[in-house]
Amino acid sequence: MNRATIWFVAAVSIAAVTVIGRMFGTPPNTVGFVYLIAVLLLSVTGGLLIGTLASIVAALCYNFFFFPPLYTLNVETPANWFSLAAFFIAAVIGSRLVAAAHLQAVRESDALKTSLLRAISHDLASPITAVSIRTESIRRRAGKDRDLMEDVTAIAEETSRLRRRIDNLLSMARLEAGKTKPHREPTPPADLFRTARESLPMVPMIVRVADDCPDANVDPSLTLEILVNLIENAHRVSPAGVPIELAAAKHPGDASMLRIEVLDRGPGLPRATEGDVAQRGLGLEIARSFAAANGGSIGHVPREGGGTIALIDLPAARSGLGTGSN
Repeated sequence: MNRATIWFVAAVSIAAVTVIGRMFGTPPNTVGFVYLIAVLLLSVTGGLLIGTLASIVAALCYNFFFFPPLYTLNVETPANWFSLAAFFIAAVIGSRLVAAAHLQAVRESDALKTSLLRAISHDLASPITAVSIRTESIRRRAGKDRDLMEDVTAIAEETSRLRRRIDNLLSMARLEAGKTKPHREPTPPADLFRTARESLPMVPMIVRVADDCPDANVDPSLTLEILVNLIENAHRVSPAGVPIELAAAKHPGDASMLRIEVLDRGPGLPRATEGDVAQRGLGLEIARSFAAANGGSIGHVPREGGGTIALIDLPAARSGLGTGSN
């Protein structure tokens, strides 16, 4: 829920309590409890700022509509002053406690997720190393057995891809835990594309970099992993032999950004999931995490003629233009 929506919900909630309370002639004490519940729920949804402001507005409405003399902000008796003050103090303290508890729960959840991710990644590293060693042993003994050599090569490639996923997960866990930070530097997209080609020699690629494309202000190693993960996703769904296209240019709507595109000729996005393709798996989630760490974002759109375009928006370096390439 975005900030504007939360403000709207807060205003509607306080207004609804007021209107219903006046409509049914609800006793002031009951209305006060309902206001307090509304404030606490808004604190959970919107945080401390929303909860505090809702407390103030609720106290004003409580006074104006339910304490005599009605429709003024005057308070007639000391007892009403006490009730109003007690309500306001309870609402503010309650909203602060709820917001603090909610924030603590989110932090603990993130910490638990990061710890589990690191533990799982480390537990997987040992068996992957053992598989790699066994695979090389079988490769040496395969000799001229062509079928066995093809199987061993396929196992080695998949093992390498899984190892890279594990390394990516560990990097993502360290980033989310705040133990590492991206080391940004001006990086030409052409260099990223060239390194991606070297990392995935079995994937045919076509590369285009616009002459006026700026360098990216990113961590090169993290950005390379973004590309590799998205290229692997695109290659997996593309017809055999059809190259993956990589393109880089100035961002069409933001001069401070550049846009890298990964284009495939796969089956495209299901209509119900366009713009949100979490079903494409772990590689996409890793790429999204690394893009966000670099101050960028990832999106997907259908490609004209069939297929999908992965859009990678990244910060542009302040100086320097990339070198065009075909």
